[in-house]
Amino acid sequence: MLTAERTPWRRCMTPPRVAVIGGGPAGCAAAQALREVGCSVQLFEQTAELGGRTWTYRDGPDHLDTGAGFITNFYPRVWALAKTHGFASEVRELNRVTGLHNGRQLARLDVSSPLSFLLFPLISLVDKLQMAWWTLRLTFQRSELDLALPDRLARRDTRSIAEMADQDLSPAIYHHLVRPGIEPFWYFACEDVSAALAETLTAHAAGARFYYVAGGIDRICHAMLDGVTVTTGVSATRVEVSGGKVQLSLSSPSGPSVHEFDKVVIATTASVANRLTQELPETVIPWALRGFLQSQTYAANIHVAFRMPRFPQPLGLNSIFPTGPGAHPLAALSFHRPKDGDKPTHHELVSVYLSDVESRRVMQWSDADLARHAWTLSRSICAVLPEAVPPVLHVNRRPEAIPVHGVGRYQQAVAFQQAQAQSGRTIFFAGDYLATATIDGAIATGRAAAEAMMVPQR
Repeated sequence: MLTAERTPWRRCMTPPRVAVIGGGPAGCAAAQALREVGCSVQLFEQTAELGGRTWTYRDGPDHLDTGAGFITNFYPRVWALAKTHGFASEVRELNRVTGLHNGRQLARLDVSSPLSFLLFPLISLVDKLQMAWWTLRLTFQRSELDLALPDRLARRDTRSIAEMADQDLSPAIYHHLVRPGIEPFWYFACEDVSAALAETLTAHAAGARFYYVAGGIDRICHAMLDGVTVTTGVSATRVEVSGGKVQLSLSSPSGPSVHEFDKVVIATTASVANRLTQELPETVIPWALRGFLQSQTYAANIHVAFRMPRFPQPLGLNSIFPTGPGAHPLAALSFHRPKDGDKPTHHELVSVYLSDVESRRVMQWSDADLARHAWTLSRSICAVLPEAVPPVLHVNRRPEAIPVHGVGRYQQAVAFQQAQAQSGRTIFFAGDYLATATIDGAIATGRAAAEAMMVPQR
């Protein structure tokens, strides 16, 4: 934890001027941590709104979390923020009864109910016993595992989720329980991702609870920016270093400009971070860091949200996920009514999320074509949806939605953060690609970047 007493500039009473590029959870966390120890911090966000992947779209009485839409009880950093910044009362528990559709039938599963698991029809009793034993073994190791800390995951970062399932579990468990616990939320395929992610999630599964923020998930970012100067609608175009100072080139509607800072935190996607710093020499950005940024890949996502008449009766489901072997173009169908409570509206919101591969295939389609396609996919797993396509509330396209945590990436992230913590640096990096793609992980990387900045120069 950073404290004012630990900061090296207290000896000379000259706190640095720091620019933070990126207004998502990582950037906001870095800005908060640096502001709390006396830095002069200015945050720049390319879009008109803060939040990044936690941005909430608002239209009259409706608000839509366009990316990350919930938190869990094993996100300690988010919970600490909610308590210290006064929005804990806005964090409310979310019904997590999920529908799983295998192409023939829709099965319900309440992840918090052992009875629901025992009655789950898509796997055999033998599979259930195997899954229960595997989960129990990991549960006893949960204190060692934190999605936000790659050093806690590196030891398990040796095989993919698909390889893990092939070695430790049955095909039915993999296709009807493991994949639906990963792919609808992160959009990438389990074949491409480290088993450390699935094992950590399973370790925390027993007793897991899920929550949403009543006013919108971007409340988390806004809460971290007290005392920080924020400029939105401004794009960083280049970062240069000269004479121990950082020159930050910006582009805004009023024209280009260059600003000088002592240090910079780049809290963007890895590809943007690489582009901004591509002209810097290896003495500033060592190859160990540059190679990591250049090799990071992302899953794409398209999120189409519809505003439709309320169902006469609640479906009792938060989401429906496709299951079974093979690729699924539809990642998830989610119902927002569980978040509405007793809100007196005559409509409800329904969200459709496309998988990485499908999102890339249709990324350039028009909103109207995307709406028809998304609704057709949704009706294939939810027969009660009306045939007519309802009005579209919002379409969100993210070519780089989620960093792919491939096998070995957690180990590489540990080495990245160790190299970043060496003294004498002026440019620092944060983002969920350095942890796990969760709000808690992004916050942890922002704080880690701030900690690294505070290392006294030798």
